[in-house]
Amino acid sequence: MTEIDETELPGIGIRREFTTRGGKRLGVIANRTGKHDLLLYDSDDPDMCSTVVPLDERDTDVLAELLGATSGVSDAASTLINLEGIAIDWVGIDAGSEFAGKTIGEAEIRSRTGASIAAVLHRGDSVPDPGPDTVLTAGAQVVAVGTPGAVEQLAELLGA
Repeated sequence: MTEIDETELPGIGIRREFTTRGGKRLGVIANRTGKHDLLLYDSDDPDMCSTVVPLDERDTDVLAELLGATSGVSDAASTLINLEGIAIDWVGIDAGSEFAGKTIGEAEIRSRTGASIAAVLHRGDSVPDPGPDTVLTAGAQVVAVGTPGAVEQLAELLGA
């Protein structure tokens, strides 16, 4: 089985790399924002990244489909973290969500889902430990914490 090297990048995400059978070094950075960067390493110096291709969510989905992402690798690379019944995930707020533009209190996130919002990230700004008056802006990401089921409910609630 191919060895995948994984490196936590604090505040950014996770970098995963591997060497192809042909000797090429490739990597992906899964950013906490949900975006990904495809890394192509120099053939002469496999420790030097020669090209970084930024991918938005749509680009990532298209590339995964082109590559036939039906193996367990895509599941293992998920940003969802499950620690003995505790899940942490970065959930996007869709523009079509009925809760976009409402406060956390108005949306009644905790009572509806059982999940908590630990932070709100939007356009490079972060609001750690947001209160009930924090507005859920379309395009923002929330850091959701709770049981896996509660976090999934929150993702459905904030989706379009």
